[in-house]
Amino acid sequence: MNKQTIIGLFLISILILLSNIAIAETTEIKDTTIDYVGYREIVVDEPGVIYKIKITNTGTGTRDYEIIPDSEIIRNLGTYKINPSDKITLASGEQETIYFYLAVEKDVAARTVIPVEIKSGLSETKINLVARPIGPLQSNASRDSRFLSTAFKTILIIVIIIIIVLALLFGFRKIRNKKEKELNDEFEPDFDEDIESYY
Repeated sequence: MNKQTIIGLFLISILILLSNIAIAETTEIKDTTIDYVGYREIVVDEPGVIYKIKITNTGTGTRDYEIIPDSEIIRNLGTYKINPSDKITLASGEQETIYFYLAVEKDVAARTVIPVEIKSGLSETKINLVARPIGPLQSNASRDSRFLSTAFKTILIIVIIIIIVLALLFGFRKIRNKKEKELNDEFEPDFDEDIESYY
């Protein structure tokens, strides 16, 4: 294998890897319905809030689900408990309601978004549970920054894919030009004929 072929194969493998990363970020759980009310207000002198998450298996086989909240954000609010469990198994057509208890143990000055991942196998669906103290509405700065971060990642992946495709095109063009030059060199005579003109 020559050097250009190895470089071409390497670039193609990077392109496939980046495509798989982009696809993996958007893979959601199929054949599943998730119903929830994701907004609760924190009332002063009350112990916390409860979110109901109803999961329905609409597929044909049994599925396992795992509920994973963002523990770092919850640590800034207090503690949580999931009832009956953070791991459930549902047969086809079966549904179960999960109760997510958020015990508010610290002062909450602004609207807080708690991302929760619901995983089944290699797929996952993310939901956001919102806790807001009663009072004036807070800014949506965290949601805007998350949107900008996702948009930046998407644009970066697209730019990298375009660069790889252009590199492949230039590499193949260079290989083709080299082969054409070699063919032309083969057909050119190795000696110059001296032609004498007589007048």
